[in-house]
Amino acid sequence: NMTMAKKGLANMAITACFAGPVFNILVGLGGGFAKLNSETGEISTAVQLSPSINVGFGFLAVNCILVLVAGLVYNRGHIPKGYGYVAVALYAIYVV
Repeated sequence: NMTMAKKGLANMAITACFAGPVFNILVGLGGGFAKLNSETGEISTAVQLSPSINVGFGFLAVNCILVLVAGLVYNRGHIPKGYGYVAVALYAIYVV
């Protein structure tokens, strides 16, 4: 991604940062569930999330909302440098 950005293709580099992991998750989960469903003969599979996963989703949602508020509402499209401290504090709370 850095090479693409240095060549002047910053939009493509940013897209690759998001598209690569999303593709891997979708193909990995899709392949795993397809194999599971073909072995069991079930059309659907119930998935239960543990409490730690739910807490992680909660912190992720809070972070996304804070980025949107800090970037779009208060600073017209720019995330302030001080938000890094907020993100680190949020992560520290999550780890504890």
